[in-house]
Amino acid sequence: MSIRQKKLPIAALERIDDLCAEFERQWRTNEAPSIESVLGGDVSPIERDVLLAELIVLDIDYRRRRGEIPTEQEYINRFPEDARVIKDALKEGDKRIAAFEPPTIARLSELFPALQIIELIGAGGMGAVYKARQEGLDRVVALKILPEEFGHDVKFALRFTREARTLAKLSHPNIVSVFEFGNVDDTYYFLMEFVDGSTLRDVVKARQLAPEHALAIVPHLCDALQYAHDQGVVHRDIKPENILIAADGSVKIADFGLSRILENESQQDLLTGTHQVMGTPRYMAPEQFEGFHGVDHRADIYSLGVVFYEMLTGELPIGRFAPPSEKVEIDVRLDEVVLRTLEKEPKRRYQRASQIKSDVQSITSTDNPALARTRTFVGDAKSQVNEATIASLEQQELAGRLLLTRRQLLERVEDSLRPLSRGQLLQVLIGVAFIALGVQCWALNTDIPHRVVCGVIVQIYGILVISQGLLVFTRNKGIDYAKPVDEIRSKLDSLRSGYLRAGIIIGFVWWLMWIPVAVAFRLDVVLHPNSLVVSLIVGVIGFLLSVWLYWRVLTSKTDSAETWKRKFSGESIRTAYLSLDEIESAQIR
Repeated sequence: MSIRQKKLPIAALERIDDLCAEFERQWRTNEAPSIESVLGGDVSPIERDVLLAELIVLDIDYRRRRGEIPTEQEYINRFPEDARVIKDALKEGDKRIAAFEPPTIARLSELFPALQIIELIGAGGMGAVYKARQEGLDRVVALKILPEEFGHDVKFALRFTREARTLAKLSHPNIVSVFEFGNVDDTYYFLMEFVDGSTLRDVVKARQLAPEHALAIVPHLCDALQYAHDQGVVHRDIKPENILIAADGSVKIADFGLSRILENESQQDLLTGTHQVMGTPRYMAPEQFEGFHGVDHRADIYSLGVVFYEMLTGELPIGRFAPPSEKVEIDVRLDEVVLRTLEKEPKRRYQRASQIKSDVQSITSTDNPALARTRTFVGDAKSQVNEATIASLEQQELAGRLLLTRRQLLERVEDSLRPLSRGQLLQVLIGVAFIALGVQCWALNTDIPHRVVCGVIVQIYGILVISQGLLVFTRNKGIDYAKPVDEIRSKLDSLRSGYLRAGIIIGFVWWLMWIPVAVAFRLDVVLHPNSLVVSLIVGVIGFLLSVWLYWRVLTSKTDSAETWKRKFSGESIRTAYLSLDEIESAQIR
C-alpha cells in the first residue's frame, strides 16, 4: 500500500506531527538535525513509514535553503531497507483529472450539521468559500473547503495539521482569523472570520482607488506581513484577490499559508524534473516563478510591490515599466520605495515589510513643496507621525465605506434596470406576434389590395417593435458597473435616449397604426370613407402634435427638461438615475 493511502489513527498523526514540528524547530535554530535521530526514538512500525517520508521531504526543503542539492539516491543509500517508501515519498503525485467542483450546499449541510450554510461566495483552484452561520454562537463565518483530492493523501494530512496549527495562532487585526480547522469525511476545511466587503481586485477594477487611499492601505498590509513573517509564516500568494476591504474600512489579508499547505515540495525539485510553483504568476517574485527553493519572506515583499504599483497606477509592472510618479501625481520619493520592493534580486529588496511601512509613512507625513503633493496627513512637526497613523486609519475606513457604498448603490442601479430588460424581451415577443398577424393578413388575401397593404404595414411595424426592443435590451446589458460612475451615466443616457426614441416610433404611431391592425383582424369597416377620412385627419394631427410636444419637452433647455425625461423614460430608468445621483452626491466616482 502506498503511504498516500495509509489511514492512521488521529493519535498517531498527532505524534508524527509533533516529531516533525520539533525537527523543523531544530532546523530553524541551525542545529541541522538528522533523520536517524528522530527515527531512533519510540516510533511504532505503523508510524515509521509515514514519519520517514515526511522527514525526508522536510530535510530536502531545509537543505535546499542552505544551497545543497540532495538526491533521491542519497536517501536510499542511507535507508536501503526503505527504498520503496523513499521513492513513494518523492514521486510526483497523481495529476488532477478534472477541475475542482465545489460541494453543494446540501452536501455541506450533511458534513457540518452545526452550521447553516448560506451561499457559495467563490471558488477556484485552491478550494471554495461559503458563507455560513454558527447557530450556537450566532455569528457569521466563512467556511473554506479544500479540493477533495487531498483527502486521500496521508502526507497532506500531516502537512495540513502542522501548517493549520500555525495559521490558527496568527492573531492580527489585518489578517483573516482562523477559528477552526479539520477533516470531515476526507474533506479538509477551515472555519474563518467572515469579512463583509470587497476584495482589492474589485476596487482596482472599478478604478476607485485614489493614490491617497493606496498609501493608507499599504502600511496595514506591511503590519500583517511583518507579523506573519516574525511567526515564520510566508504567504506566497499576495494578490488583490487575497486582500479584503471590510465594511468598517479595515484591511485584511486572506489565505495566509494556504499555498504551503497545498504545495507538495517534492513536486518542485530536481528529483522529478518538474517546476510547479504555488502562486499567481503576475504577482510572483522571480525566484518563486522560476521554481527556486530558497523562496522566503522576501517573495511576499516583491508581491506587495506589484500590488502597491497596481494600486497607484491601475497597471501591472510588466517588462520595462515606468515609475509610478510618471503615471499618476504622487510624491516622486515613492518611486524609490515601490521600485525597491520590485528588485529582481531578493537581497536588493527591502528585507522587512516594516521598512516599507516606515518609508511610506515618513514620506506621506513630511512636506516637500518641490515634490508632487500626495500627502494625506497634516500637523505640526512634533505630532506628524501620530497624526499620520490616525489619518491613515481614517482614510482606510473612509475608503472601505465609500467602496462598499458604491457597490451597494450600483447593485441597486443594476436591479432597477432588470425589469426594463424583461419588458424589452416581452416587446420582442409582441413584435413577433405583429409580424405573424401581418403575414396572415396579406398571405391569405393576396387578391384583396387593401389587406395586402395593411398586412405589410403591420409586418413592418412588428419588425420596428423587435428592433427597438433589442436596441434597448443590448444597451442595458452593455453597462459595465465596474467602470467609473461618469461612464456608467453616459451609458445610461444612451439607454434612455434609445428608450425615448422608441416612444415615438412604437408609441405615437398608434394614432394611425390602429387602422391597419383593425383590418388585419378583418374589421374592414374602418376603411369606409366616412370613417377613414376622419380617422386619418385626426390621426395625422394627433401624431404630429404629440411628436412636436414630446420632442419640444425633451430638447428644451429649461430646468424641467431633465425631470420630464426621467418621467417619460419609466420607473426603472428613473430609479437608476436616482441611485447614480446618490453615488455622486457622496463624491464616489
